[in-house]
Amino acid sequence: MTETTSIAWRDEDVRGFGMAVGGAARVFRPTTVEQVADAFAAVRAAGGSIALRGAGCSYGDAATNTNGHVLDLSGMRAVHAFDPATGVAIVEPGATIRDLWRRSIEHAHWPRVVSGTMAVSLGGAAAMNIHGKNNYVLGSFGDSVRAFDLLTPRGELVHCTREGQPELFHAALGGFGMLGCFTRLWIETKRVHSGRLRVWGIVAKDLEHNLQLLEDLRDKADYLVSWVDLHGKGAGLGRGLMHRADHLGPGEDPDGLRYFDPGLQEVPSTLFGVVPKAWLWPGMWCAVHLGRVGLVNAMKFAVGAREQRQSPYLQTHGAFHFLLDYVPRWQWMTKPGGLIQFQPFVPRAEGARVLRTLIEKCHAAGHVPYLGVLKRHRPDPFLMTHAVDGYSMAMDFAVSARKSARESLWTLCRELAEIVLTAGGRFYYAKDAVLLASSFARVHGEPTVAKFRALKAQWDPDRLLQTDLSRRLGV
Repeated sequence: MTETTSIAWRDEDVRGFGMAVGGAARVFRPTTVEQVADAFAAVRAAGGSIALRGAGCSYGDAATNTNGHVLDLSGMRAVHAFDPATGVAIVEPGATIRDLWRRSIEHAHWPRVVSGTMAVSLGGAAAMNIHGKNNYVLGSFGDSVRAFDLLTPRGELVHCTREGQPELFHAALGGFGMLGCFTRLWIETKRVHSGRLRVWGIVAKDLEHNLQLLEDLRDKADYLVSWVDLHGKGAGLGRGLMHRADHLGPGEDPDGLRYFDPGLQEVPSTLFGVVPKAWLWPGMWCAVHLGRVGLVNAMKFAVGAREQRQSPYLQTHGAFHFLLDYVPRWQWMTKPGGLIQFQPFVPRAEGARVLRTLIEKCHAAGHVPYLGVLKRHRPDPFLMTHAVDGYSMAMDFAVSARKSARESLWTLCRELAEIVLTAGGRFYYAKDAVLLASSFARVHGEPTVAKFRALKAQWDPDRLLQTDLSRRLGV
């Protein structure tokens, strides 16, 4: 590693959220913009590279820099202001989705776009241009960003809006940290009239039924997401449980006003009010490592029929959105090998064929994902977008500690990627751990890649900002 003695770097093992990729790096946790600029200058002078890291929620290697330097921005997490009249929050990059909604819900506002965990940093959400369960309605996270300040690798602080610096604005949002460091963001939230949502559970008998539900409901529902039992075969291939949620109108849920209390939006930390949920991951570990995921999924699917009969019901925003926070450290169930997620975005016309083919190939290869999540999407205006007018299906794979099994899984995922790319599909870099450099231009098109590389050369001519992901993709 390159030495930079003026900054208090610490040697650490830095890994993606899935724990399957990453490695040794020198880490610094700045608390001010000046410290970020100093770190940039020191590493640039030494000829090294820096990766920007928020909460470390990217599943793969988007925020790792093996044998390089990492700026962990989690210490810069202030919510500087929130305007109840406009719903606009001014935040630092290390502030999390939780920090944002806890500030906004008191004023009857909720973030327009959230991920499945509230732990994601807002700088990371912007850099990866995350999406939520309402992408088909409100677009990606970048669509909710009104403006930002970006510190470039040469130390210039640039204020970007859609009207001022529009090219940099649309490239940095979704630019996976390659053009500069967000130091302040202006984020729009949504006015809500209750601290609860009206929720339906809807049983989907197979993949085609799942996709049809997305099409039938997307002009009616505020949120749609389906859990998919990827262990299902034959007539049940792609079966699952769709969840629809709608906002409540003014005066429709008077009791829901008390849920503007942030404490009532938190995900419960205990099961039945007694058992700490932090104790649950060992049981999940047993299901994964003893080959019982198929049985667990079958039971979950069966219980879905009861939820459908009891629908609709009322649920807090936090309880509906943040399913990944229900079991602390749930990813530990995949130790020691960790996990990767393969999330293709497929155009609507190719959706049923491609997604069915992917599931069938997983079964044939003996690598069946323990979790599948299906969503509907729409295009967005950002340069390095992953969005399509179609569907995504997140597929979570437990990674074996055995080298041969790991290599077999990577080979399978690259075969699946070829199917997706041939169909005009795309990928989302917050989740990717397997794509090759040859895929980069196929995902975005040669003209778009050339434009992004030109912006990289303009704003980061020394190529200071690098990650394991960017080197893997040949950015």
